[in-house]
Amino acid sequence: MGGITRGTFRTAEDSFYSEVCMDELMVVGAGVSGLVAAIEAAERGWSVTVCEARSAVGGRARSMRGRFLANIGPHALYSDGAFWRWLEERDLLPPVLATLRPKTLFRIHDRLGAWPGELGPPRDHVRPEAPVDESYRLWLGRHAGDEVAEAMIGLSFIGTYDHDPGRLSAAFVNERLQRLLSNGACYVVGGWSVLVDRLARHATRLGMRFRLRSRVQSLDQSPVIVATHLADARRLTGDPSLDWSSGRTALLDLGLSTDESTDWFRVIDLQDRIYMARYSVVDPTLAPRRSDLLQAAAACAPWERLDAPIWRIERLLDMSSPGWRDRISWRRAYLMDGQTGAVDLPGTSWQDRPAIRRSPTLAVATDQSAAPGLLSEVGVSAALSAVEALTCDNLAA
Repeated sequence: MGGITRGTFRTAEDSFYSEVCMDELMVVGAGVSGLVAAIEAAERGWSVTVCEARSAVGGRARSMRGRFLANIGPHALYSDGAFWRWLEERDLLPPVLATLRPKTLFRIHDRLGAWPGELGPPRDHVRPEAPVDESYRLWLGRHAGDEVAEAMIGLSFIGTYDHDPGRLSAAFVNERLQRLLSNGACYVVGGWSVLVDRLARHATRLGMRFRLRSRVQSLDQSPVIVATHLADARRLTGDPSLDWSSGRTALLDLGLSTDESTDWFRVIDLQDRIYMARYSVVDPTLAPRRSDLLQAAAACAPWERLDAPIWRIERLLDMSSPGWRDRISWRRAYLMDGQTGAVDLPGTSWQDRPAIRRSPTLAVATDQSAAPGLLSEVGVSAALSAVEALTCDNLAA
């Protein structure tokens, strides 16, 4: 493919150097975006090596091992998204389940119950278009009133994982609510590791090479796609322009013995911006028999420590599932800082995020790159664009 340009890449594990021709491609990072980039590149004729710092592929998308199959990153696949179509085209779509009219409780005005009827259905407050240059709070408040605006801001936490979605671009938030309220969310049976394993097996069949426990320390002129967190890509490339806003989210995962009196699938706290779901209600394979897997995400402001949002989650559990502390068999709490996807401030859109193509031999594909999509879909779209860009550059060489 095209002319030959030689370069090297180096890993800390064995400090090796290897000359690489232009028909060889290195992908740094074996998360979903890295796996998609590797598969797409192999289908286009590249010889692909994937370097991953951890001992297993999958990144944030891999479910933890143990009695409770808890995801760290993505939970839902959206049937109206580009990633879904990409998987379908390759017969890689895993078994999925959808929640049909799931019981959802909302916390507003310090009460827990159904969505307040006086506010009108959430879909009524989603418009075909919204302005890029105005904040969501000001724009919706002007059209629907402050009370409706604050409730919808709380709801939009699910699609932004930002501590205050009201400060973000109205176009950004409105578009995500359109997707979230379309009922396209589906859940991978057995957790996202099932999808990760499908991608990895397909990649192996295509002849890809995986180098696990191989942390890349520096890049040279070899064709390479960096498919890591944006902050990691910035450190690896030394490019300070690889920077964009993201959320800061506290997570609490619980394994609980089943309480027959708890009948909800999810609870959404519109005041404190918390999303909590009993995923084992949809997919019983995620938890042992007579147990529930509950995962909660709470907004965490830049000035807060982890214990503050965890306390808010626990208070919401006290309201929605009394006695939950006595039923705990497993617990995990942690903070995701800058790892929940891009958020666009007023005056910016996805086109303004860090460009994917950095040079004729370097592309960066992250969930904060200049690509469209909802949450983790951005990284997949960026990966496909990265392969397209490097392939065109290679053919033109």
